[in-house]
Amino acid sequence: MHYLLLAQTAESLSKGGNLLMLAAILALACLLFVLVRRQPKHVVAYATDNGQVMVSRSAIVELVQTSCEQIKEVSKPHVRMQIKGGVTHFEVRLKLASGGQLRTIEEMLQTHLRKALTENLGIENLGRINIVATGFKSGRMEASSSITKKSSDNGPELEPEEEAEPK
Repeated sequence: MHYLLLAQTAESLSKGGNLLMLAAILALACLLFVLVRRQPKHVVAYATDNGQVMVSRSAIVELVQTSCEQIKEVSKPHVRMQIKGGVTHFEVRLKLASGGQLRTIEEMLQTHLRKALTENLGIENLGRINIVATGFKSGRMEASSSITKKSSDNGPELEPEEEAEPK
């Protein structure tokens, strides 16, 4: 029943200028959706009686990235910011070095970032700071002494044969 109604509606819209009007309405709706969802270039850090103090998104991202890079177990941080209702939320995606403990790094990083964002930039309305481990970076492997010892215990090394001189 609904299929028949949908087919009839689609058929009536395809006749004449209705199809063009429908395409224009859809394009306008998509454009409005993108404009509404767009995030501002500047974030209000705090307000005084004299006005607002704003910080650029790039300055905030740079501060978060350099804060992450100060921890030796963290590499390749990527920062996403989202502002909802005047509250700034963060998602920090990073790779952990081998031996890095995610729980310890998460606690240290969130504490450090909250302090840096409030003290250095004066951002008052901080929301969530989500940490996402995107991968692990393994360190270089070193041959253990037992492996090198076993390879030397395999018997006497063979001398390379000397090439015969041509006659």
